[in-house]
Amino acid sequence: MWKYLAVAVLLLSSAEAKSPAEEWKASLAEDNAAWATAKHAILKINDAAYVHEGEFVSLLGDKPATRHWSKGKQPKAALIAGFAHGKPQLFKNGKLLPPEALSKGIDIAPGVDVLGAPTQMSPGEAGLRIMVYDQGNKAALTFKGVDYFVYDPAYRVNARFTPDPKMTPRVFRTSRGLDKQFFHAGNAVFTLQGKTVTLPLYGEEKVAAKVTNMTSFFTDQLTGKGAYRAGRYVDVEKFATFPPASVTIDFNYAYNPNCARSIYYNCPFAVDFIPVAMKAGEKDPHTAH
Repeated sequence: MWKYLAVAVLLLSSAEAKSPAEEWKASLAEDNAAWATAKHAILKINDAAYVHEGEFVSLLGDKPATRHWSKGKQPKAALIAGFAHGKPQLFKNGKLLPPEALSKGIDIAPGVDVLGAPTQMSPGEAGLRIMVYDQGNKAALTFKGVDYFVYDPAYRVNARFTPDPKMTPRVFRTSRGLDKQFFHAGNAVFTLQGKTVTLPLYGEEKVAAKVTNMTSFFTDQLTGKGAYRAGRYVDVEKFATFPPASVTIDFNYAYNPNCARSIYYNCPFAVDFIPVAMKAGEKDPHTAH
């Protein structure tokens, strides 16, 4: 659920599906686009603001590279954005824009636009995440691509799933010093490298009937030693109804939080430890390989 783009299931032909390894390889092109070439790629973000209920921010700066958010309603702002009564409030050139404009993109200048959406600021508190994008951002133009371990089918595991009937809430500290709440959907139990692993999986919904995907926020013996120091995430999406009796977890898809490359996100810190050296999934982008 936390990956910027969902992994697509591609077909080799109308009748023959690609193997898991081929699907994984195809997904890397989507990852690269999400980071650097899509219109709203992560590395095109020039600045971001996280707005609490009742707060406003103003977009200042006269050049693409200098566009930034400032607290409050500022005169001559290119855009003023706030969050009130659970909805975005947007003003451009003194005119009120409809809240849905934010999900489509608000043009500010050639090559510069703003995108945003409501977000969880803390358990039970909604707010607004709003980002300004610069199509000429140097970070996107110089991006070399994601770096993953070579696909290894040994890290694609079938796990027994034991649901948590209470959907116990759990609060994670985030990279922005906020708190983010998820619900413990249950545990996946599997064997990896000869060890029995019990891995908690979390969802964003408290109601079991609404759970359509789950995520693990994990560390392992490679964390900080070739894998990102704050841990990685892996999603479980392909199950018919909740709770499934079993799930397939492919750690070759394990990915870094967006905060591994961008300071503009609000990423939960991983806390659940897998006692193996997970030589699968995305590598630490800050370490030479």
